[in-house]
Amino acid sequence: MNRLLITMAFLLLPAWASAACKYLWVDHDYNTSTPPIRKQVCDSVIDIPAIPSPTIQPIQQPQIRPLPPLGIPPIGTTQCRNESIYENGQWVTKQVCH
Repeated sequence: MNRLLITMAFLLLPAWASAACKYLWVDHDYNTSTPPIRKQVCDSVIDIPAIPSPTIQPIQQPQIRPLPPLGIPPIGTTQCRNESIYENGQWVTKQVCH
């Protein structure tokens, strides 16, 4: 019975875990004359690095640079800033911490 519970725990454990690192196109300077760069973005500093997959560079859209974020960066990072990220077929502004 104990072996069955342990086996079930190991089978269900990967469903709870999430690989939160992924490569995204990032427009770090909000300038359409400079190309976006591919950057690995993770939800946590302890996440396992992602393997880059081949993609085509998206077309940038002109945007206004947002105000810098206020507050203390999360543990394990030194600074945060807003960056334009190409995600799910559109450019969105997200806070990225380094």
